[in-house]
Amino acid sequence: MKRKLSIISIFLFVLLVSGCLSTATTTYYLGAKADETGVVYLYEERAEQQQWQDLYVTVNYSFTRQGDQFNIDGLFSFSDSPKITYDTVYDVKLKFFLLDKDMLVVDYLDISRTLGRDIEDNVAFNQDLVLAENVVAFTFGYEGLFGDDEGNGYVIMKLPKRDF
Repeated sequence: MKRKLSIISIFLFVLLVSGCLSTATTTYYLGAKADETGVVYLYEERAEQQQWQDLYVTVNYSFTRQGDQFNIDGLFSFSDSPKITYDTVYDVKLKFFLLDKDMLVVDYLDISRTLGRDIEDNVAFNQDLVLAENVVAFTFGYEGLFGDDEGNGYVIMKLPKRDF
């Protein structure tokens, strides 16, 4: 009986993982509305270092654009709040959202990830993209899981809003 339960558990785990993997490549955030706070318009070409910051995440970055070619590079780190509150970073994904004139997501990607890193770490990223014609701005977002010294997990996120 234990072997049967073990096989069923393994099957359910594989099903869960494969389901998570398939949703990672879907278009879930396409059409979601981004909060205009922290949005960077692409006609504001800035070669110098910029900063995007939220309660949990800080991103120091610079970008270049030549026609539809776009490059963004920088450092992803945690703001002071999680450094004071949490002890462990289990997994946090930094997301990059490309937006149209209505602040709707037209494309996005995970630009960096902190899987199993120390909360004091900085994570470098560098990404080349080809922009669609209707992209006029971008913003960052994140989702992830922190832990405390008692073993509790805490979900954090800042993402564009979906209408259901």
